[in-house]
Amino acid sequence: MAALRRVAVAALLVSLALSAPAARADADELEGDEDEDLISIPDVTPEGPVSFLETFNTASWEERWVYTTEKNYEGKAVVTEAEATTDPGLVIEEPAKHYGMGALVEEPVDLSQGVTLQYEVTLQDGLECGGAYLKYLTADEDLDLLVLKGDTPYSVMFGPDKCGHDTNKVHLIFRHASPLDGEIEEKHMTKSVTVPADTKAHLYTAVIRPDNTYAVAVDNEVKAEGSLFEDFDPPFNPPKEIDDPEDFKPSDWVDEAKISDPDATKPDDWDEDAPVEVEDMEAEKPDGWLDDEPDTVPDPEAEKPDDWDDEEDGDWEAPLVDNPACEEAPGCGEWKRPMKANPDYKGKWYPPKIDNPAYKGPWAPRRISNPRYVVDDTPLAHVGKIGGVALEVWTMSAGIVFDNLLITPSEETAEAYGDATWQVKYTKQAAFEAEGQPKPKEYKEPFLVPQMKALLDHPALEEFQEALKPAVEWLEVNPLALYALLLAVPAVLGVGLSFCCGGAGPAPAAAPAAHPKKTDAATEDDAGGSGGAAAGEEDEDEDESK
Repeated sequence: MAALRRVAVAALLVSLALSAPAARADADELEGDEDEDLISIPDVTPEGPVSFLETFNTASWEERWVYTTEKNYEGKAVVTEAEATTDPGLVIEEPAKHYGMGALVEEPVDLSQGVTLQYEVTLQDGLECGGAYLKYLTADEDLDLLVLKGDTPYSVMFGPDKCGHDTNKVHLIFRHASPLDGEIEEKHMTKSVTVPADTKAHLYTAVIRPDNTYAVAVDNEVKAEGSLFEDFDPPFNPPKEIDDPEDFKPSDWVDEAKISDPDATKPDDWDEDAPVEVEDMEAEKPDGWLDDEPDTVPDPEAEKPDDWDDEEDGDWEAPLVDNPACEEAPGCGEWKRPMKANPDYKGKWYPPKIDNPAYKGPWAPRRISNPRYVVDDTPLAHVGKIGGVALEVWTMSAGIVFDNLLITPSEETAEAYGDATWQVKYTKQAAFEAEGQPKPKEYKEPFLVPQMKALLDHPALEEFQEALKPAVEWLEVNPLALYALLLAVPAVLGVGLSFCCGGAGPAPAAAPAAHPKKTDAATEDDAGGSGGAAAGEEDEDEDESK
């Protein structure tokens, strides 16, 4: 009865507190308070020209992105909040699958005019083996994302790729069409940029400039930069001459500069069987050497365990310890002469080397004019315009998050956007990691409790403070009960009025017998009933203790 009266009084206070303006404001923010331990990222619009931007922050992403229908692409990346953040991203959730999806760019992007490609990757579970790169698809009227696959033409491939110890790099690859005949060839950046190994968000940026220079940055730090003409293989401009592919080394060509002297013989006194080391016959046994003392002895303080069974465990033997008699002696046990290098050791005999009289020098194929030689002073003009952005990867790792995909002609726009988005996220992640624990929460009184405490100080309720204060304190330490009351205020308020003001009423009707449970599986009744029972028992125990 005491517990029910306390709940009724609490319901009255809740109803009064709900009428306060501050309570209504807190109610609007209640959902946000639950996320105070999560990293929140501002929804920022880049300041400057933008050719493509995808933040996945709204449901409209589904209107832009298309999943491939090609066979073997069973993986379906989904948009969800990354771990410990409120920031949505495109997430690879299942390992060992092919993923394929893409979005079109409104206007084709001409690389020869300069472009910056940028996006974030978070490897929540690390990267065991697979790609986290993006393909910037070649603009073409026939480009159809529904049939996206591995050989769909792309202009640039950029981003991290890792597999064990063999592959660990950030790719920058161009598909370049030769001005000679249009033949396509992939040009790979030769400078090495490794993939960060942690699970924080990282920003990948590729700057491609009209002057045929480039830069690759990770987390706004340039890791590789240089010229398109010097740092890519095969080179954008083929060599003027090449080795003749039809020229082969003659069978009688001798390219060994030295040979073994055929006239040399092994000396008679050369002993190939002599050992590398021999005993030092000049060494003498140190004074005080204890020949009859072993190096180790049974531990005199050890005792056979009580549960030792000789029949099952065998004869018990004390563990060995260093012999205390040997601590101050130069040594114990049988003394043996030390070994020293054998002065007569010569090893296996080999004939000496002499100049080879038949030596012709190193052979190399003759050089011929390169039939594919061409000078391309504007290689970016022969890399197709970007018409779409695609995720087309195979990975053995799950938990890969892609976010804030940006294509812009402005390096400054990309840098500023990264500072406003990625940098905020990374700084918070690094701070949490340094603490070694989740973000600490400052104590905050449960919703409505401050308003109820304020009501206790109201002059009109002064004479009831002694009765009301325990109810408020109970709700403060039992916030779940407070939230339950919010849903049941009208009903509980009626019960409270009957107990507080109406006196004893008619005896309640007997509760109907409960229907027998027809399944062992949990049901809604189970969840609600068990919670209520636990709360009720707790109240009764508390009342009895008083």
